[in-house]
Amino acid sequence: MSSYLASSRRRYAVALFSLVMVLGMVLAACGGGSSTSQTTQNSSGAKTLHVLPAPGQPVVDLFNPYFDANHGGEWGAAGLMYEQLWFINGLTGQSQPWLASSYQFSNNNMQLTFNLRQGVKWSDGQPFTSKDVVFTFNLLKQNPALDINGVAPFYKSVSAPDDNTVVFTLTQPNTTALYYIGNQVRIVPEHVWSTISGDPAKYANDKNPVVIGPYKLQSWNSNIVTYVVNPDYWGTKPQVPEIQVVSIKDNTTAITDMISGKLDWMGVAWNPDLDAQFTQKDPQHNHTFFPASNVVMLYLNLQKSPFNNVLVRKAISTAINRDQLPQGVAAYAKAATPTGIVTPTFNDWIAPQYQNMKFQYSVQQAQSYLEQAGFKKGSDGFYRDASGKELTVPVNVVTGWSDWDQDVQFIVNDLKAAGINASVNSMSQTSFVNAITTGNYSASICWTNAGPSPYYGLQAVLESAYSAKPGQTVSGTNFERWDASTSNGLSALTDKYIEQYQQTLDPNAQKQAIQGLEKVMVEQLPAIPLTVNVNWDEYSTKNYVGWPSTDNPYDFGSPFQVPDFENVILHLKAA
Repeated sequence: MSSYLASSRRRYAVALFSLVMVLGMVLAACGGGSSTSQTTQNSSGAKTLHVLPAPGQPVVDLFNPYFDANHGGEWGAAGLMYEQLWFINGLTGQSQPWLASSYQFSNNNMQLTFNLRQGVKWSDGQPFTSKDVVFTFNLLKQNPALDINGVAPFYKSVSAPDDNTVVFTLTQPNTTALYYIGNQVRIVPEHVWSTISGDPAKYANDKNPVVIGPYKLQSWNSNIVTYVVNPDYWGTKPQVPEIQVVSIKDNTTAITDMISGKLDWMGVAWNPDLDAQFTQKDPQHNHTFFPASNVVMLYLNLQKSPFNNVLVRKAISTAINRDQLPQGVAAYAKAATPTGIVTPTFNDWIAPQYQNMKFQYSVQQAQSYLEQAGFKKGSDGFYRDASGKELTVPVNVVTGWSDWDQDVQFIVNDLKAAGINASVNSMSQTSFVNAITTGNYSASICWTNAGPSPYYGLQAVLESAYSAKPGQTVSGTNFERWDASTSNGLSALTDKYIEQYQQTLDPNAQKQAIQGLEKVMVEQLPAIPLTVNVNWDEYSTKNYVGWPSTDNPYDFGSPFQVPDFENVILHLKAA
């Protein structure tokens, strides 16, 4: 499995469409700089930081911050070169000022106002003002291709009463706008980007780009991108003087380079068998950190019979032995809770009655559910409905995604043992994405959204507005198409809880809303939780210390997590 694809699976579902495009893009890159990695150091002894966000991803001529490494652009444009108004930690959920110094919701949470930091300048010396923010968000409205995180629908308009104030009028009361508007959009300079001729989505931004972040683009070629510290950065100056982002063709080469010390930091799908060569070989310096990120689901197409029958969904879920899934290449993906909540990250959001709940594994109970649904076992051992139609469950998975390939094989074996004629349906990544987004499938393993609270994962799975008619493309991760036609009316209930969360800043009311969604997940299984995905993070402390770790989990450590990787780099100090 490509680690780039693995990292994308752990990010937001909006990446689905871009992923297909990215894999088909082969862009010829040109530029200055060496084609081999070179270690440099400044007068204090601090060395170059060598980073591999993910292998299999060539350097591309696109330093456009609206196309980060998960959307076909170059790593670092979003985060190192351009920054957001507000930072919300993806792991802890804690928020802090960034380009804005404060914010306020008003007008019954229909208005969001940011007060900007004063004295901030772009790298060419021009002042950063509210006009840059207004320009940026109007740019997204006018150019949907730039809106890779789906932020534009959250606001009707944006205005600047003065140079230091920005006011967003929202489309509806929604406190999650702080996350989407504040954390998910990088601000660009109006005095530069307003002069772009042609499509801004194709703007390479590779010729001395004017930036506001902690690093500037120094050089790039087809193998390496080099960033150096922006001397005019508004914040605390980074202690890493230079960052080199390398291109490596595959996992094997990447792991070899990490073990040999050529890399300081990478995000590659990790097999615990490698520990003997890495962490155990040099436990003082070599480390891994794999925090839980999102839930992997078995999606059943609710617009197809018999998957719209909750008894059939319960039978399929009960027939799966989740305890066998976390092994080998999938060792770090522990069994999920029936609530669909990411554990242990959000344990305190789980309702008291579900705190210790685990999925039941019982072939006998699975068969009982099928018989209650009107199925009878045939002489071949497989169940059929009243018309004699056999219950078949082909499970889609991408060929080469080794952890999920393994999981699906286990699942298929379990279902067959319970009398359900399941099969592995391996397919290309392009076909897989097309099938699950358009509803041309029966069953499929796939990811859910990640985010700083359980809302972001559950909302994208359960909001009925994210569903679609057969053949049309769904939004978010509502791949199962939970809506009024498939939920026996319960989609109105889940929509109510989602709206309750959105409309309040009261943490207790938000928790109650999430626990309402948990009840639906447990009792109705609109999507079937399997395991909890982790974010990959392998790092060395030979040259730098201050990394997130099991002992100090201040953030995701993954180099592919935007904008959290910038927060990590700003925490680093020379060893």
